[in-house]
Amino acid sequence: MRSRAVTFAREALFENVGLKIVSLLCAFGFFIFMRGAERAEMRFDVGVAYSVPPESANRVLLKEPPAEISVKLTGSRTQLEALPRDLGTMVLDLSTGHGEFVEIDASMIPNIPPGLRVEEIFPRRIEIRWDDVISKPVPVQVGRTGEPPAGFTARGTTTTSPETVTATGPKSIVNLIQVARAQSFDVSGLTEGYHTRKLMLDLPPEGVELSVGSVEATIDIGREERLSAFKGLKIDVIGSPKATTSPERVTVKVRGAPDVVASLEADQIAPYIELPPEVDLTKPGSLRARVLVNIPNVDSEVEPKEVTVKW
Repeated sequence: MRSRAVTFAREALFENVGLKIVSLLCAFGFFIFMRGAERAEMRFDVGVAYSVPPESANRVLLKEPPAEISVKLTGSRTQLEALPRDLGTMVLDLSTGHGEFVEIDASMIPNIPPGLRVEEIFPRRIEIRWDDVISKPVPVQVGRTGEPPAGFTARGTTTTSPETVTATGPKSIVNLIQVARAQSFDVSGLTEGYHTRKLMLDLPPEGVELSVGSVEATIDIGREERLSAFKGLKIDVIGSPKATTSPERVTVKVRGAPDVVASLEADQIAPYIELPPEVDLTKPGSLRARVLVNIPNVDSEVEPKEVTVKW
């Protein structure tokens, strides 16, 4: 019984083996043909490029199109599977510099072979946003860091060359720019004199260009000074003890090294008036005269500068 079963299996497998192989190949080919003819759908990527307006149009894109879109194609599975996942790049004509959106249709999709159909485009509408390009001058701002050595100080503000730079870009952004900030000026170790350095400007907002990338900044370092005011000092009229002044007293302001100014006392400061030699003191009279003061090693200023003298 077992022998008969083995014989039957052998005959089933190897009898007319050539015909059987041909039948299998035909069946497999028919399967492939039917599968290839089967309708299917697949998604593909399409790159997006665009043309821009001429520079003379003074228009700029604030919201650019996406780098790519997605499309769904339908057709023969064989054709679909033979296509690359990236179909290529389509070019949008934005040379007018106007418009709020672009509609995408099937005719704009590149490299679609006959027999395939564009079933879906995403997004079908591309939103864009434009703005005018303007230029405006903005002042340069320079901060300071560090401290000069003891006894020295930075005087006044830091000056720059140029004092202003031109910012060019979208109107909505440029109008918000108030200053062009430069690197801080480090005054550490600087002594008396003018000091100039090249400082880089901070990068402007995206889409904006500055006319220069750096400026020359200059700072004045001087000796540290102290200011004191001595009020109510009586005026002496040289050569005429009986003469009077109006007002009788003045304020003397002194500026100099801190230790020198701190050592001054009010009784060391004597404002005075020298009458011209041609004045005849034997007769009553009056005139306007300048109040003088001599204080060594400091700068001094009298308020008021002139008074009326009577004799």
